[in-house]
Amino acid sequence: MMKENIEDISRFLKLELVPDVKINNGYMEESFNLTIKTANNILDYVEKSMNETADKVEKTFQTIANNITHNFEEIIQKSSKNFNALQKLAIDNEVAIANDFTTKLNNVVAKIETRMKQHEDFMTTSVAVCAEAFSHMSRGTVKYSSIFMESVLINGAPPVSEVLDPNSGEFVVPPGGDGIYHISYGVLIDTFSPRTGMSQARMPPRFAVKSSQGNRITIHEASQIWATVGVQNQYKDLVPASRAITLNLRAGDIISLEQINNHAELAYRLTFCVHLVHPTLVSSVTWEELPISTVPELNIATTYVEPIMQNFQIGDLKSSVEKPDISIPIMSPLQSPNSRFVSGGSTDPSYLEPLNPVALIGGVPEHYALIGSVPEPEQEAGSGNGYQ
Repeated sequence: MMKENIEDISRFLKLELVPDVKINNGYMEESFNLTIKTANNILDYVEKSMNETADKVEKTFQTIANNITHNFEEIIQKSSKNFNALQKLAIDNEVAIANDFTTKLNNVVAKIETRMKQHEDFMTTSVAVCAEAFSHMSRGTVKYSSIFMESVLINGAPPVSEVLDPNSGEFVVPPGGDGIYHISYGVLIDTFSPRTGMSQARMPPRFAVKSSQGNRITIHEASQIWATVGVQNQYKDLVPASRAITLNLRAGDIISLEQINNHAELAYRLTFCVHLVHPTLVSSVTWEELPISTVPELNIATTYVEPIMQNFQIGDLKSSVEKPDISIPIMSPLQSPNSRFVSGGSTDPSYLEPLNPVALIGGVPEHYALIGSVPEPEQEAGSGNGYQ
């Protein structure tokens, strides 16, 4: 029974286990070689991928740096251009404001000077003159013996000629003396006649203001005075009388005092006064209007130029290197696990052939093992393991 078991074990070792061990050793060697190759491929893939990714990252950063540099230069250039345009616009507007202000100031000064001159002419234009005569009897214009008051200024200057000539008794409105005049006169009227030594009675005198305006001569009735009362006493029949009138006169008009009755009695102590109350020439002048302040027109056109920025996008940084293929060696199926010896099944008699276990263990040729005879090894003198 021991011999059969040993033979079964020997057959199992030779025919199943030993070939499986050889197959397994070959599989392990092939797996080792394949593992080294795969590792080299992975390292090569990793190196190439990292180099390619590093190149892409470097190029991307370079592109970003170039775009940033270009954008900064564009911003600086456009900002400088915008600033210069704005500065020029500001200078032009400042010049426009200064010119407008200078023009308006000169205009205001000129108008103020004109208005001041108008006020000065108004304030320095005055006419006031009075003349007197001791007596007057004939019909016609009263002549005067003297001028006892004369103050005449036209725009601050005296007139070229006398305004009231005592010899002619006429007052002539001077140039620039247009206006409203107050004209007054007074007289002592002798109301009783005849006088001693006179053959016929005489009428009391009648006085009135006469004006000559061009070809038009007017005796102003509102200015008339006369008297019809008295006593038979040549020294006590004198009646004092006076009258005043207001006329609107122009330059060249003539004013005089007229006695309009024929054969009139003597009149005494005559006075004649002309006074410019209100100059109409100056008052009729259109006063210079002072200019109204207005905002100058400024150039506010937009000069801003938008800088053109370069956009950039980050590309795909992934590596384009193909991944290595990882293959696993295919191992042939083992026979030993399916062996009847391992599984514990019955032993086939054809399987139980004579087998030399020593040949299996010692590695002797298979034909020795199959016949069950193994030659004894020769032993050298003096050698042995003690078991003969």
